[in-house]
Amino acid sequence: MKAIDIKVKVYRRPNMFEVNANLFNMVGVGEIQNMFTIEEYQTGQKGLTLYYPERFLNIVEQRALIKRIAGAGYDSCEITTSSVYILQCCHSEQILIMQVPGEDMEEGNFKLSWDNSGMPYDGGLSVLG
Repeated sequence: MKAIDIKVKVYRRPNMFEVNANLFNMVGVGEIQNMFTIEEYQTGQKGLTLYYPERFLNIVEQRALIKRIAGAGYDSCEITTSSVYILQCCHSEQILIMQVPGEDMEEGNFKLSWDNSGMPYDGGLSVLG
């Protein structure tokens, strides 16, 4: 297995409603599906970007994700996540914990998540139907 450059950005309390509403939320999902449904899957892509892949994977798959990415032949991968199961399988130098200003909210607050979830700005995109 060749060396792969993996960067994992961690948002502790992402607002998953914001993530799911973002037009980029499905980036990489086809590759995730291939890695977990095709034995010995080899990608034709050099890089992979994933936003909160835990939305599509069970706990066992989350723990296997880094190994599957490395085995699929990517040169680099950037993951934005809040999953401790994915983090458990990464080296500390691969992890960047994103601190959102004011994130030290308490349980008594009504809103327990932050809208800054690391998703790309999609204000210029539109879906034509």
